[in-house]
Amino acid sequence: MEQKLITFSGIYLTKDDKKLDILDFKEHLKEEIYRDIDENTAHFYSFKFQNDYLRIQYSDGSTFPRNPSVINIETKQNEPNPRKPNQVEPREHFALIDFTTNLFWISSQKKRNILLNLFKSEFHTNNIVAKDVYDKEQFISALSKLDKLRFGMVPNLFSNNSSLTEAFKDEINQYEAVEGILELKYDDKFVGNSLSEKIRSLFKNEGCLDGITISGRDSRNLGMLFNTNVFSRKIEFKAIIDENEMFNSDDVFKKLIEKIEDEKN
Repeated sequence: MEQKLITFSGIYLTKDDKKLDILDFKEHLKEEIYRDIDENTAHFYSFKFQNDYLRIQYSDGSTFPRNPSVINIETKQNEPNPRKPNQVEPREHFALIDFTTNLFWISSQKKRNILLNLFKSEFHTNNIVAKDVYDKEQFISALSKLDKLRFGMVPNLFSNNSSLTEAFKDEINQYEAVEGILELKYDDKFVGNSLSEKIRSLFKNEGCLDGITISGRDSRNLGMLFNTNVFSRKIEFKAIIDENEMFNSDDVFKKLIEKIEDEKN
């Protein structure tokens, strides 16, 4: 069966500044489909409790933008878009709450506020908060191996004597571009003092850099991620997809929970 990579980032979740209570969640979140539909957008959520976990599937979509035509890749011709203006093609996402650690694992950090707002609505409280797993210094200190480093730069907003950023700024200016994006990939790269200082320098200048992403692992080989201004844990794996490249949800949650349980042992 065909498989595709999926990545989860983990952040802490608290309610009333306390450890999450699974019985409290079972009382407020029923194992059913929740729908939130307005004039142009649709959100769907489903919940399932499994031992010490809450499995969450959610999807969202919008009626617009909608291209009136599509391209048939076999005939290479334009055809009318079969999706009607009042229809939504939802995008799938997954999340998981681990009640033993308070970690909230989510496949799209950009969607976390949607889920947080749903929790707040169902619990009738605003005191449900997502928190970073690390602060900057904890992240840098714990980072043992680097997998990927990515950031964007606007040359005339940046001033630094770093050889890397200065050279990158010069390249952007030579191509007369308004912004450049640098992505560096590493093969099991150990993070020593020199590399740690370079990462620390990026954080010092994050106001002038765009979209900093740092992906790596700690000394126990557990995934770490800084992305969208969030310090989180990271787990990635390949899961089964169907003929439409939609994930098999049971396979996703089975493998995610296995990864989490392996980390605990």
